[in-house]
Amino acid sequence: MSTTGTLRDRARQALAAASATVLVVVLGACASIPTSGPVVEGQATPEDPGQPFVSALPPPRDGAPDQIVRGFLAAQAQGARSTFDVASEYLTDAAQDDWSPLAQVAILEDVPQLEVDESTLEDGATTVRTTADVVGIVDARGVYTEQVPGRTTEISYGLVRDDDGQWRIATVDDGLTITATNFARTYKQVNLYFPTVDRAYLVPDARWFPSRNWQALAVRETLRGPAEWLAGSVATVAPDGTALSIDSVPPTEGAVSVPLTEPVTSASPADRALLLAQLQASLGGRVEITVGVGGSVLSADDVPTIGVATTPDDPVVLAGDQVMRLEGRTTTPVESVAPLTGLQPTALAFRGRSADAGLVVRDGGDRIVTAPTAEAGPTTLLTGSNLLAPSVDRFGYLWSGPQVQAGSLQAVNLEEAGSDQAVTPVAAPWLEGRTVMSVRVAPDGARIAVVSDAGTGSQVHVAGVVRDEAGRPTQLSEPVRVGQPVVAATQVTWLDRALLGVLGRTAGESAPVVQRVPVGGPTVPTSPVENAVSLASATGVGTVLVGTSDGSLFAAGTSTLWTRVATEVRLATYPG
Repeated sequence: MSTTGTLRDRARQALAAASATVLVVVLGACASIPTSGPVVEGQATPEDPGQPFVSALPPPRDGAPDQIVRGFLAAQAQGARSTFDVASEYLTDAAQDDWSPLAQVAILEDVPQLEVDESTLEDGATTVRTTADVVGIVDARGVYTEQVPGRTTEISYGLVRDDDGQWRIATVDDGLTITATNFARTYKQVNLYFPTVDRAYLVPDARWFPSRNWQALAVRETLRGPAEWLAGSVATVAPDGTALSIDSVPPTEGAVSVPLTEPVTSASPADRALLLAQLQASLGGRVEITVGVGGSVLSADDVPTIGVATTPDDPVVLAGDQVMRLEGRTTTPVESVAPLTGLQPTALAFRGRSADAGLVVRDGGDRIVTAPTAEAGPTTLLTGSNLLAPSVDRFGYLWSGPQVQAGSLQAVNLEEAGSDQAVTPVAAPWLEGRTVMSVRVAPDGARIAVVSDAGTGSQVHVAGVVRDEAGRPTQLSEPVRVGQPVVAATQVTWLDRALLGVLGRTAGESAPVVQRVPVGGPTVPTSPVENAVSLASATGVGTVLVGTSDGSLFAAGTSTLWTRVATEVRLATYPG
């Protein structure tokens, strides 16, 4: 039996158990961390009213095997909110000693189906088999991996009668199985933050922790470092060996006290300050670092005003052969760009906050050039067969390359355009043999999103960008796959700090829609736009623009409905 299968079945059981025996009281909505701006003081131990109170019942007297399994699954959800004492009552003494509930979490789509093997009941032993669909798995570090939908898996539980004649679970895999509903109620999504290598921005690393002790887990994982795929693209400032001195982050007056072990004292004042900035961003309030239990506060330089990189809300479109700035429903010419007469523009890109800083144009499919100005014509930046629509990162590198991949993308240093050193290959062996449809570098320059196809349907990946000391990209990390339900896609963009927008469709859809794809979470489709062919966004789901085949442009705004904001335009583009 596969591990994933086991998890899926457990998850379904958890749903059934939850339906029968779990009482949930939802107290309200939760707050989010700002995406930009300086680190500011906040509440020391933020209230989290969105997390519910969960209660579960102990094993019923003379409960049948299926009742015991259902009760065990229900009690797992309660344990994620408090402790696993009740869940452990469903296990034999030996199983209690062996079971590791937080080894991973299988998140179930629906209530599991249970089947009891009645052939051995009279012998005091039986097996309860469950079948369920798992929508996601969270590993021991809190990393969420979305699963391909519709795969049913079986999980088995071995039960025996104890000395009192009561059925108890003797064989159980490590980890939890919880329904998606109960997972949302008992787990908290937390963005850990790690500085870029140049320490200019904080990069989010999405995790999911049990709400009962999420602060301690968030600190522990921050000290441990980023997820594997991100490790080479961000910096760590906590000295080796730094850990929590107790498994808690107790509140103090006006702050959260983070008691760390002695190795933290070897960090420089600047690194201590940056570590405080990381922890404050992750925990949502002012943080004090102490050394040991009840130890003194560790001094640091002023906490830097370091935030999350964002994409400016300054889109342009192409109307005829003129590049236009879009403000609401009004378009005005970008005066620094001459008409694109003589070119065949198929994609635009620019760096910085405005197209006035320099626009690039994909001319047909085999050439990328600078946009012409009143003083100069276009300059060729890159040539090749079926080049990808360009993305320009904050370091001034234009990303493209051939759609049919041999295992590397190409980056062009715009400040060295025309020289032999301008174009550099960026190694990405995992792309070899794939056809790439879209790439987009995140605003922080540390991550890249890629849509590609190896002949079996579209896949969406996110990888870390590894750079040398000068900021030149050298390779992409081994990626993580996200957006598992998406089977056909053409374009990707960054909607928010850890959220992608993908123009594509799932197996149940007949036309592409904007899919909201978290980097560590479940995919959610938005409402459709008929004949959608292009997608663009700045930071924030309200900035999304969708172009259609008839030249109309629709904006998301703040509602779930799309609003037509322009006609007879195409190639809507934001910085990046």
